[in-house]
Amino acid sequence: MKSINLLKNQLLLRNLDDELIAEISRHIRYRRFTKREFVVRKGEAGASLLMLISGRLQVIALSEDGREIGLDFVEPNDYFGELSIIDGGPRSASVIATTEAVVGFLPKQHARSLFYHNPTVIEALLQRLCNTIRQASNYRSLLGLTRAYARVYSVLETAVARDTSSNLQTIESLPNQHAIAIMANVSRETVSRALKALLEAGVVAKESRRLIVLDAPMLSRLAKGEVEVQVQAQRQEISKAA
Repeated sequence: MKSINLLKNQLLLRNLDDELIAEISRHIRYRRFTKREFVVRKGEAGASLLMLISGRLQVIALSEDGREIGLDFVEPNDYFGELSIIDGGPRSASVIATTEAVVGFLPKQHARSLFYHNPTVIEALLQRLCNTIRQASNYRSLLGLTRAYARVYSVLETAVARDTSSNLQTIESLPNQHAIAIMANVSRETVSRALKALLEAGVVAKESRRLIVLDAPMLSRLAKGEVEVQVQAQRQEISKAA
């Protein structure tokens, strides 16, 4: 029963009846991953559909020189690995755990049956594929930005959400600097300086594990590389040099 209750929260399964979820639960195996452990590797055979039960994961690609380039995050109750289930091809990207995580594995034959016999699941998959295409387009645009700070701000802007109760624009559960650095293809030190510049300029304010966006139009301009901000230390160095 505990397994069934966990699966009811899954994005792909939440509209299914209890009987079908119970049937699915009988075929899922669970595995715990430690921080920085690979959950799947690019090029591997896609033998299962994966569902994140707890923790946080990141989808990454490896550059020719071995550097990690972040593509997306996987949050609890989300799923991944559906492309290999649909077309039979290998994994298109690697996924690592950014925290300790528990992942459920639904074998391919049962995942295919789930996909092809449930209209609500098909609709969810189509919406996911559309979102994936849009994200790929946004990511190409991000990498086209020549300014390192602009790439950091672009990553942050894509994570902005509006709190309907207070009408605030916030970035909840702010990724750590290492994760942002991977996604923006910059150093962690660059991320630190870029965030400090935002705070000093009053574009955002930090509150626990989230950022409150105080000047959304400015953040948008920064993300497009139209303007720049400098941290106070940089301005002092420039002043001393003069």
